[in-house]
Amino acid sequence: MIPLPFDPFDPPMLSPSRMLWGLLLLSPSEASFERRGFNSPSKERRTRLEIIGEAFIAGYNTALLARSAAEVRVATADIDPFFRGFAVEGSAMGVAVHDAFSLRRPVLPELLAEFDPDFTYLAHVGCGWAMARLPWRRTPILRVLDPVLRWLAFDGMGFHDTYFRPRRVLSLWRRVRTGYGGRAYDQGVGRALWFVCGGSLWDAVLAIRRFPPSRQGDLWAGLGLAMAYAGCGDQADFRIGLKEAASDRRHFAQGIAFACEARARAGAPPQVADLAAMTVCNMSALKLSRQVTTAREGLSQVDPDVPDYEVWRDRTSSSLAAGRLEAAE
Repeated sequence: MIPLPFDPFDPPMLSPSRMLWGLLLLSPSEASFERRGFNSPSKERRTRLEIIGEAFIAGYNTALLARSAAEVRVATADIDPFFRGFAVEGSAMGVAVHDAFSLRRPVLPELLAEFDPDFTYLAHVGCGWAMARLPWRRTPILRVLDPVLRWLAFDGMGFHDTYFRPRRVLSLWRRVRTGYGGRAYDQGVGRALWFVCGGSLWDAVLAIRRFPPSRQGDLWAGLGLAMAYAGCGDQADFRIGLKEAASDRRHFAQGIAFACEARARAGAPPQVADLAAMTVCNMSALKLSRQVTTAREGLSQVDPDVPDYEVWRDRTSSSLAAGRLEAAE
């Protein structure tokens, strides 16, 4: 279990001014597969994915009771580097929730600035969790997000809904149906499938095939990102994923590339990112992350009808499509 710098469930911690926030705390058991009804092909994969959920909840609980972004930074610094990004994701949700019910000066802008150098993507995704829980706060939250990365909040909403309502989402319901927000939402659905399916690549593939072809590219992108960032997969999983993605393999590769860039931004990419990058894109995770960084250069409403975030994704996937990915044909 991921430890908190303090026990939020210890009564002395909950002074009268913090009683409300105590009611909004999440129990670590919310991340258990037993509670969620998820199955997994192995105990090892289940444990890894449950710990990731616990890290998110630890970050959320810490931020909900924190007084500043600096306090959140100090608390998350004590979490294992591999899981720290997930804690930051939860922290963004916690701060956004606190801001919604507090008379204090909003802390979310401060948190986004605090984690901009290393965990900006995770923080934006975490804002989407708050938007899912507090739909009436969508506009105020989106207003303070980075113009390019704001779509990651819709990704976070898709993950949230799939994680907590997998049957509903797999029955083709989605909270955001129109515009690019719907596509970003599906990218979050794809990420969540790696958790809902307990790290089983074949179960995730079968789940994706239940969706209309028009949605599958974004789902594959999300799945690739989750596999490379959260881990649990082996080389066979990445090879099978590349093959089964078929015409959507460039989207699968794009998700892996973005995961490598996110890991590189926070420090040296872990072994699983290298495995994914070498297997699918025939290059190291660090080299792949640099390719993603290059693809973002010069973004400024390149196409007024296409969000810069999608232009960035398309540049990345197109640069990969003519290389190692052709081996899947």
